[in-house]
Amino acid sequence: MSKLPLLKIVEEYDELNQKLSLPGLATDDLIKLSKRQKKIGVQYGFATKIMSLTEAVNENKELLKEQDLDIELAELTKVDNQEKEAEIKELEERLLSELAPEDPNDAKNIILEIRAGAGGDESSIFAGDMLRMYSYLCDKLGFKIQVVSSSSNPIGGYKEVIAEIKGDYVHSWFKYEGGVHRVQRVPATEKQGRIHTSTVSVAVMPLIEGDSDFKLDMKEVEVIASTSQGAGGQSVNTTYSAIQVRHTPTGLEARSQDERNQIQNKIKALQVLTSRVYDHYEQIRLEKETSERRSQVGNADRSEKIRTYNFPQDRLTDHRYSKNWNQLPGILNGLIFDVIQEIKKIEAAMAIDKLNG
Repeated sequence: MSKLPLLKIVEEYDELNQKLSLPGLATDDLIKLSKRQKKIGVQYGFATKIMSLTEAVNENKELLKEQDLDIELAELTKVDNQEKEAEIKELEERLLSELAPEDPNDAKNIILEIRAGAGGDESSIFAGDMLRMYSYLCDKLGFKIQVVSSSSNPIGGYKEVIAEIKGDYVHSWFKYEGGVHRVQRVPATEKQGRIHTSTVSVAVMPLIEGDSDFKLDMKEVEVIASTSQGAGGQSVNTTYSAIQVRHTPTGLEARSQDERNQIQNKIKALQVLTSRVYDHYEQIRLEKETSERRSQVGNADRSEKIRTYNFPQDRLTDHRYSKNWNQLPGILNGLIFDVIQEIKKIEAAMAIDKLNG
């Protein structure tokens, strides 16, 4: 019998269908239930197929117990069971990646911040590599990514880049990425072939949109208009279209200069600031909760080193799970999807073991 909660998945899916069929359902409830149904629908497909195959395997086993069973039929039945059991194992692996512990913010869109750390120019170049890596992930998952603000390095990459990512359950994929990413490789600018170690920090915050209960008090926000800045800090235009906003109680700031006009830049800057302030207060709230809740991967300390990208050894190491992957160039070009999917499986297995234990 499968350790996965197959019956629970089927029951929740049926319950969602019943709720969605109720007359007079409010629009907000309809949207919320439909999103949940879409997510559970994937699990439901795997669960019902596993249950159907398991039933067929059990019927075959009963057939094999018959005393006068034809030898040829018995062999065919055994082969059929082997094939079905292999298919069940594959389906369970795929379902497992869908069962990672859920976070209240999983269905939300996100603000992704990537900042160069130690390592000078090489750190900025790797920040650019990471933005490209996450862009490939968005393409794979059907998410839309838009750069909201950036500070480029003249030699390449970014000192800082902030992007907005939208789609179905964006946060559930990116919540594992927050923390310090360390890279070890020979920079393109290194003439003597020496390996350099650089760091890039990543922050993942829920995008706080108009339908959220959390609102900024504009009396606490300072708005400053300025000219847009180029890579070297020089002004690139003479109009005051760039907007910087500051939340006075926390000192948190945000800036936008990449939109067409001041109004659009103000909207984007306030959106980033709102997410930062929400995340700030959320981190304080989590600190007051149990150590078990704080230890969840999605809320890892951003000062924590979570991964090392070792290019000379072609190895990616996730230090939270003591897990290694190879094919680093492939990971940076889209295979990060496989890495995160494997992390989801590990998280799900840990949660299921805890429930069963």
